[in-house]
Amino acid sequence: MFRMKRMGNNNICEFDDDDSSEEQASRRQFLSYFNKSRLPPVETWSHYPLYVTSSVRAPDVVYGLPMTDGFSPSFPLDGSLVEFDGPLFKGKIQSRVSDISSNEKYNCRNPTMSNDQYFAGRSRQFQWCVQGMFKQRIRFDEIVTGQEFGKPFRNFPDAKLIKTGMALLKSRLPDSFECDLESGEPKFEHPLLAGCQLFRIDDPQRSRVPDIASFHFKSELMEDSSLLGDASVPQESQARRKYFSQTENLSKFYFEPGLIYTFDFYSNFFSPKRYALEMNSFFHVSLMPFFNGYPIFMALAKHKQSGFFLWGTEMWHSRLLNYDEKPSALARIFSSKKGVCKRKKMNERK
Repeated sequence: MFRMKRMGNNNICEFDDDDSSEEQASRRQFLSYFNKSRLPPVETWSHYPLYVTSSVRAPDVVYGLPMTDGFSPSFPLDGSLVEFDGPLFKGKIQSRVSDISSNEKYNCRNPTMSNDQYFAGRSRQFQWCVQGMFKQRIRFDEIVTGQEFGKPFRNFPDAKLIKTGMALLKSRLPDSFECDLESGEPKFEHPLLAGCQLFRIDDPQRSRVPDIASFHFKSELMEDSSLLGDASVPQESQARRKYFSQTENLSKFYFEPGLIYTFDFYSNFFSPKRYALEMNSFFHVSLMPFFNGYPIFMALAKHKQSGFFLWGTEMWHSRLLNYDEKPSALARIFSSKKGVCKRKKMNERK
């Protein structure tokens, strides 16, 4: 049985030893991760049922948010700017989530566009935007975004469910999309420039850099990669994403120190509030029971070769703490014991 208790200023999770040794080991790993994340009590979450915070998997990235009573700080989800600094990149990040209210005030620079204005008339569920400068020269194909999980999925869905979901997503994913969901460390990733909806480069010595916090209702940042100096690079978002889905195109260019880069990303098919994949009005699947209790990344950029994160924020949901939650009826229709057996055999070989 899973439970939570308070020890001093910390929120500690525990469980009763009434499960199999394999299940106990899995629970202990989740509880260890939860406790390292230093989340405050759920009833105090200002963006309930969500808590977006820095990832313990990216400990070298420091954000300009103070800890409160020893807890990891919650990120503003209204587009307010948070500055950060890491080994490879220094900049600022803004985050937004649809249908989430907040009663918390942040000592951050507030945006001129509210969430109601930003999401009005759009199917977007969440958004993040990063603007800043690289600290060293890095080739385009070495920086990726996506999701990665340290442990196999629980209640593993049958291949039919995965195949159905991937088929629906295919038209929205870059050709270089890499997906491995059945291994001991599931992940999917793709080049950052093949995934972000907006990309621009500015030279602060030659022109004014657009302020990502100062845009008003119905205004947009403009795509601009002209400083790459290559006429073959499309200046339109969708064409640029397709162009940079090819490794041979990515490998020709470098992120250069001294220039300001802006990356804007949003998602239409994942609802943070419901923690569900919502591809259309008929295909809704809660992802809660599959993630082994671990949060997903809200914003992520990583250097593949070194393993260093450029930035990494995690999205916790209150229902993740219900470790024993089972798949929904729709997920059970597609699921099978074959996936579980396959995962057990894989773990036995490790």
